[in-house]
Amino acid sequence: MRLYTLAVAILLALILAAHAVAPDAYTWTQHTMSHLGAQGYEHANIMRFGFVSYGALVLVGAILKVARAVRTAWPHSFIGIYGFAILLTGLFSTSPFLPGATFSVPEANLHSNFATLSGIGISTAMVAFAIVHRSRLPRIIDVVALVLTMLLSAAFFTFGDMAGAFQRLLWLVGFAWLVILEVPFMQPESRQSPAHPSA
Repeated sequence: MRLYTLAVAILLALILAAHAVAPDAYTWTQHTMSHLGAQGYEHANIMRFGFVSYGALVLVGAILKVARAVRTAWPHSFIGIYGFAILLTGLFSTSPFLPGATFSVPEANLHSNFATLSGIGISTAMVAFAIVHRSRLPRIIDVVALVLTMLLSAAFFTFGDMAGAFQRLLWLVGFAWLVILEVPFMQPESRQSPAHPSA
């Protein structure tokens, strides 16, 4: 079963649901998706559940893939770290986007740290797959995804007023890469050794 793809579909549905009930004070181009699950926000549980369910499915998917073929599927372990970190961002929420709301600074810091860990995890996975993939097209896809991730991450931290827009593009790159990764031609473990003629 393509658990990465299922995770992406579920999270996309919950993102849309969270946006549907977001107040006027929430601006998608400036505020991040984490803000939809922020402390002190009445509809935060939609996004929190999205992060937890997405992270859990990605983590389980990664574990199953590694267990099935450790020698060739080991890069999925970094995706497992990514998934676990995303799961934790759903348990520890960021600071509020609504003015005057009280919040826990340590919890917000934990959320930020786990979000950073998720970025490191998926970026490392892209590097690892670029090494493991031998065919040209899969390797190009890995490298393009990695470059886009780096550029969008830089833009996210540089252009604060557009942080929400750049973060969404960053998520979309990750979503696309994870979905494509489950297509058979992208799986290193699906490669077959060339047949040797019998003596």
